[in-house]
Amino acid sequence: MGLKICAMLLASVLAATAFAQPVPQPVRFSVFGPKPIENLTFVPRANASPQPLQFYPTVRSARAEYRGPMPLRFTDSTSGAVVGEASIPAGMTEALLLFLPNPGSATAGGLRYQVAVLDDSAARHSSGGLAIINLSGLALSGTVNKENVTLQPGLNPALNVGRSAAITLKTQAKGRTYQSYAATAALKPGERALLILFPPFYQGSLEVQSRLLLDVPPGAAAAKKAEAPVKRE
Repeated sequence: MGLKICAMLLASVLAATAFAQPVPQPVRFSVFGPKPIENLTFVPRANASPQPLQFYPTVRSARAEYRGPMPLRFTDSTSGAVVGEASIPAGMTEALLLFLPNPGSATAGGLRYQVAVLDDSAARHSSGGLAIINLSGLALSGTVNKENVTLQPGLNPALNVGRSAAITLKTQAKGRTYQSYAATAALKPGERALLILFPPFYQGSLEVQSRLLLDVPPGAAAAKKAEAPVKRE
């Protein structure tokens, strides 16, 4: 049931990129999934050898670069089968690709993974920001620090939280309110946070599963270095 809910909610994220056009400029991307995926490769450009992608359980992958037509296809290196596709919109130069198991993969021609394309640029999600992706299937609301929030399914707008975000989220069932998530995210200087909420592990539970990804926005370190004053003798 949980995977089906994830797939339905992920469809709303995918819809915005369903009719993406070929990307003329190179695009950089990182990948993440609720469970690390092994033997995943892609071809970074025409006539290039397949390049492996390394997934990690609690952080996004290193950034890779792709230059070519859409969709970007991902292949199982052991079987040679295409297991996922991502259509990255023209103009998006930094992306986070979120891989979720596809419940429909058992049908003829079904891909093993659905891939959501998220704008990962510093302009969309800057340092000191917290963005939440609600794939839990629950109607969640609560507070982030002192700000009231009501989460929509899929990706929610980033909130400026600075160095710390105390997050409490609740849901209602049978006329009662239950706590679904509570934690504090601590950010180092220059970092941003992405909180991904998945369906509860046990059927009937209202406590969501989660992954908190911390990183520095792409290009931020280089931009900071470029803005530093030049020391003159």
